Amino acid sequence: MALRAARLFRFAAGEASGASNRLLLTLSSPGEAIYVNKPVDSVTVPGTEGVFTVTNNHSLIVSQLKAGVIQVRDGAESKDYFISDGFLFFNHPTDASGCCTAEISGVEVVPTSSLDKDRAAQVLSELMAAPKDTEWDRTKAQLGAALVNQVIKAAE
Repeated sequence: MALRAARLFRFAAGEASGASNRLLLTLSSPGEAIYVNKPVDSVTVPGTEGVFTVTNNHSLIVSQLKAGVIQVRDGAESKDYFISDGFLFFNHPTDASGCCTAEISGVEVVPTSSLDKDRAAQVLSELMAAPKDTEWDRTKAQLGAALVNQVIKAAE
């Protein structure tokens, strides 16, 4: 009886927060928390093995993310964010609410609407024109170009 009562109270607590059987998304970078346990329908992320979508009740997953666009969907509303790289942690519910959690931590996370395609193209041309005398210079140019190309793609 006590176990049933405990489950009932946990279920009631989940209902009180307003979310039941939804994906709770936390999207953050070191400098900003964009969402903290926001109920959403789905989130699409750029994994290192390809782009994939998670919804509530997805299988458990930990994934490294590469530079690209994160798309957050909630009903008819959709918001896009650019992530430089990071990780996604997906966990099943810890209570009776039925809400799974997706935690995305990125080095840089910004709305795609704030990206400047022209400035990114300028940075790309500067990277390509810079001297590449040492292995460090070549590596820096290669990694920088890959990131800036993803910024340009996301800004379109």
